[in-house]
Amino acid sequence: MVEHLHQPLVDIVIPVHSTSRPLQRAVASALRAAPGAAPGQCRVTVVAHHLTAEQVYSMLSAEQRAVVHVVESEDRGSTAAVPRNEALRRTTARYISFLDSDDTLDPGAVTRWLRIAERRGSDLVMPFQHHENPRVDITPIVRPLRRSDLDPVKDRLGYRSTAFGLIRMSAVRRTGARFDESARTGEDQSFVMALYTGAHRIDLAPGLPGVLMHADGTDRVSRQLLPIRETVAAALDLGREHWFAGVPDELKRSYILKYIRVNFFPVLEHAVRSGVWDADYARSANAVFEELTQYAPHVTDQLSRADLRVALLLSPGAGERELLAALAERRRYTTPGALLTERWTRVLGRQAPLRVVAASAVQMLRYRWALAAGSRN
Repeated sequence: MVEHLHQPLVDIVIPVHSTSRPLQRAVASALRAAPGAAPGQCRVTVVAHHLTAEQVYSMLSAEQRAVVHVVESEDRGSTAAVPRNEALRRTTARYISFLDSDDTLDPGAVTRWLRIAERRGSDLVMPFQHHENPRVDITPIVRPLRRSDLDPVKDRLGYRSTAFGLIRMSAVRRTGARFDESARTGEDQSFVMALYTGAHRIDLAPGLPGVLMHADGTDRVSRQLLPIRETVAAALDLGREHWFAGVPDELKRSYILKYIRVNFFPVLEHAVRSGVWDADYARSANAVFEELTQYAPHVTDQLSRADLRVALLLSPGAGERELLAALAERRRYTTPGALLTERWTRVLGRQAPLRVVAASAVQMLRYRWALAAGSRN
């Protein structure tokens, strides 16, 4: 790797907003992520957000300071949207790859993704994400044995909302993909949905090497309890994007079903257990649920009976204990209530619980196998 390359093949971008972040660890992993790359092919760029370039350089080792490119972004916003958009504006690379400052790339990951993208013409190479803690990452919930030329709906790409991996900059420019600087959480939703909508080709890089998600980040906005509308604003506000009118209803529906299941319902439980649930919160939650289900046609048809039971309890008079019991019931995936839809004609729908749960079980096995076996590329 060399310093300040004018036109590298790939820009590995690491936004950082605090001197408490383990930036040296992230940078070290990025420098090891592209072994065998030709001279000048890869550049590591750190984007300083609410920090000066001098502060960022002080966080790096002497060896890293000699090769890492540091740029400053505007000191606004509380998420990584601003520095990521700054990187999109500035990069001259063919590809860009984002890395959070508290996560790491596995050795050889970028080399692997470049090989896939150059061979297949990928606009987006989705990486294997594994975790320092025992969490199992099953996203995206793809069709069995599928790994190339993914379909956003058939392969349920909406369940993967992170902007990691390798992204072709010509696809970013063509689709107008940008991170949402107005969202307090989920700022990557608009970026990945624009790519899912307009990318010519999306490929998966299953197994190692991939991205390792560490568990020591303590100041992420996504872990804070926000008003219920703000927790889903990133999804609901996609309608403001110029490309959104061209999104097929089926993709909108699959995406919002993921958001209801993975984001909305857990926020409800968190609110109850945190002691903030009251009549006003219940009214807000009910209004947000109505807004979510109007996002695309037939959303409620693909929800389970247990999901709809939770929705009925979003009223000021519902008891907290009853709501917690209903939220627990929707996660019991061996019961008819959690697996079946209200209408029998929707039970076997691609986005309905029965098929999503079955595909998730297969993905869980693939995840564990991948950790044990490593990359098969």
